[in-house]
Amino acid sequence: MFLQLIWLAALMSLMVVIHTLWSLHILRLVPGKVTDTVRLVMILVRICVSMLMIHFIEAACFALFYYWRSGFSDVATALYFSLASYATVGYGDVLLPAHLRITGAAEGLVGVLLAGWTVALLSRVLATLRPGSK
Repeated sequence: MFLQLIWLAALMSLMVVIHTLWSLHILRLVPGKVTDTVRLVMILVRICVSMLMIHFIEAACFALFYYWRSGFSDVATALYFSLASYATVGYGDVLLPAHLRITGAAEGLVGVLLAGWTVALLSRVLATLRPGSK
């Protein structure tokens, strides 16, 4: 169990690094006040798509870990389980072996934390963009 907690700390640290780098990138992209509606929509679409992709990448990191540690025999099943856990859906149709269950359960906590972080970042972006009139 101690080894599982060490791996979990490493995975959590990796997720924070990934999310921090992505957040800094997004904040650098935000231009400030945008008066053109089409430009505003395109900026928000780009940011929201990147939000979904960064969460997918983070869940994929967990999936690759599960596959590497023999939690699943194929990457597709590991990715399915990881996305369901990260998003806290947890269907329960695919289960981890006992030696990875703490990590699997904690993945849901990581997903909730990073989703909240993403919402906070989106709020900041929306406040920064402040659509104005021409």
